[in-house]
Amino acid sequence: MPLCLDVVSDKFKYRSTSVFFWVFFLTQASSESSRSPIWTGKPWILPSAIVRAILLFVLTVVLVWLEFVLNTANQFLFGLNLATWTILAFLIIFGASMIDLLLLRASNTYILRDDSLEVKKGIITTTAFVVAPAGFGNMEVVRSLSGRILNMADIIIHTQNPDDGGIRLVMIRDPEKPAAQIREVMSKPIVRIEK
Repeated sequence: MPLCLDVVSDKFKYRSTSVFFWVFFLTQASSESSRSPIWTGKPWILPSAIVRAILLFVLTVVLVWLEFVLNTANQFLFGLNLATWTILAFLIIFGASMIDLLLLRASNTYILRDDSLEVKKGIITTTAFVVAPAGFGNMEVVRSLSGRILNMADIIIHTQNPDDGGIRLVMIRDPEKPAAQIREVMSKPIVRIEK
């Protein structure tokens, strides 16, 4: 329904208010959507956790089997037999070995927006590093043999600063997709209009 400026009535006031509301709402939504993340990521620690769990489980089974073969598994120490102490010790070792992976995941966050890449590091005090297309130099996707098998890699972003060693996004799951998205965002031309 076209908006007619010649008509002055209560309906016109209602319609003009609603049109103003929708124009305001749509401009707010479009400016908010430009800041909404395209991709967010954290280090993918699940494969490392599974590998550690399997290795510790195999080591525990072998050690408990040796204790039973050598007839030392039924010796009691502080009210528990030696096999139980061995299992408890490996559970504690597994829990302690998971702390570094959990800290890595909690302390790294990667946010790709349509105009920048933000890398946040830290838990209690955080450091945020933002790479805009103007400061982007190049990008590397580094995969080890295990990374190829598990489909994960580190992405290293180099800025135009020659002294910069690069910003490392560690243990990224399915790295081809975020790498392509980062490449697309960083390759946008920058237009500056001066008055």
